[in-house]
Amino acid sequence: MKISFAFLAAVAGGLVGCSQRDHSGASLSAKPHGNLTPKVATENGRLIFLTGRDRDGLKIVAASPPLRPSCAACHGANGAGGQKFTDGAVSADLRHAALAGKQKPPYTIVSLERAISHGIDNQGKPLDKVMPRWKLSQNDLSDVAHYVYAYLK
Repeated sequence: MKISFAFLAAVAGGLVGCSQRDHSGASLSAKPHGNLTPKVATENGRLIFLTGRDRDGLKIVAASPPLRPSCAACHGANGAGGQKFTDGAVSADLRHAALAGKQKPPYTIVSLERAISHGIDNQGKPLDKVMPRWKLSQNDLSDVAHYVYAYLK
């Protein structure tokens, strides 16, 4: 059985978000990521980022109701960010050059997953409360983090 490094690091660090996506509140487990082709996983990440729904059409939820329904609604379809909020926060630039080049230390897939699911930045500090703490299955979390990190230029 093939297990990704990001998955092991996330589990070891306690970063696994819960999916809680059905109407009863019961936790659902997604198909093992190993069963998805890279193309399908990338498409799932793209759908989550742009629409707030996974490839099965299930809505992604957050710990508290988010201001917007998807990542792109705040960060833009290209991830450039720059949207200003009433509390003074500005949505972050999620393009690769900003995450991996301008941030110190640079974001990694694991730290990006932590930011998405727990609202903790690359330096271990809490992100502004306007950033939703998304509740995703580990597969969906991995897919959207990889999409952001690899495909937003």
